[in-house]
Amino acid sequence: MTLIRVLAVRTAELHRALARPTSNPAFAPQALSRADIDAYRQRALEEVRQALELLAANLETVPAADRERANAVLALRDQIKARIEACAKATPQGVKIRIHGDYHLGQVLVTRNDFVIIDFEGEPGNSLEQRRAKHSPLRDVAGMMRSFGYVQQSALRSVAHNEAEAARLAPLARGWELEVRAAFLSAYDGVAGDAAARGAATRGAATRSAALYDALQPGQGLLGLFELEKALYELRYELGNRPSWVGIPLQGILDWSGG
Repeated sequence: MTLIRVLAVRTAELHRALARPTSNPAFAPQALSRADIDAYRQRALEEVRQALELLAANLETVPAADRERANAVLALRDQIKARIEACAKATPQGVKIRIHGDYHLGQVLVTRNDFVIIDFEGEPGNSLEQRRAKHSPLRDVAGMMRSFGYVQQSALRSVAHNEAEAARLAPLARGWELEVRAAFLSAYDGVAGDAAARGAATRGAATRSAALYDALQPGQGLLGLFELEKALYELRYELGNRPSWVGIPLQGILDWSGG
């Protein structure tokens, strides 16, 4: 898990750098507001509508092995929407900053047991204005969480020769993912959390960045909201481009929902 922790530290350092006070309005951090969180909530609810409508209309393209997952996700529509509402209820805390915007394992290069973060152009499908918009840094963290889910699921599909073997190996694969997620979040919070910022100020740092977020709670708050939104986006993408992969975001949605 050492490399995962290094990746988390580099991610936190990136966000801390982007959160430094500056006279450049394009990069100056701003306090997260209730209007921001309401916009995040609406965006996630719209993603639910689009993704599940697309799934229902294209059930015949879903591989037979993933059909049960697809029906289970469709049946969770109301529960998913309720969880979104719960995730968006928290009092706004933290900041919105310029972020990577399309953060996953394909956007980092391993070099000498360290990482270089690349491709800062943001989500290719978004407009330039959308890519330049400020967001909670937890959106990047959620993207990396989903990337771990893709690694887990794609590795399981590559190794298992049949459904029985996949069922036997699934708990081990899921256990690996949970361990990786926990290691990443712990290391990230150790650098990006407000306690780290207070420590820097105590040591005499010239400037102190604002607190990036309130707390990291997997599946809860903004982190949970952004991770679900990403999984729903992935579902739409896979339905339109790689139906044989649709089971990966479906499982991610079920894991998020506790299903």
